[in-house]
Amino acid sequence: MQRLLERKYFYFAVFWTLFITYMSLVTIEKVNTSIINIPNKDKIVHFVFYFIFVFSWIKVFNSDKNRINLKIVVIAVLYGIIIEVLQSVFTTNRQADIFDAMANALGALTAFLFLRYIKNKS
Repeated sequence: MQRLLERKYFYFAVFWTLFITYMSLVTIEKVNTSIINIPNKDKIVHFVFYFIFVFSWIKVFNSDKNRINLKIVVIAVLYGIIIEVLQSVFTTNRQADIFDAMANALGALTAFLFLRYIKNKS
């Protein structure tokens, strides 16, 4: 049963990684979001994307070792930076944004700390 659960996490983590890649690199026409007026709402999306990214990959490896989980965080941060660079290279309406990369990193680190906190509580 545990093995099946880990496999589900793996499939979700791969799906989520591909989803982030697609959503970051696809050209999206400007959508009117004036009814939702939240300052820097794209940073919230970046945070959530990378929180889920790290959360799901840590669940895949199901490790109690902080060293492995921190490697996942580092990989996520590097992945977010690479995606930002690719946006400026391969898309016509997007550019690299240091604040997006910072939101990605904050989401990744928060997921690590959240899971560590939950594990220490139990």
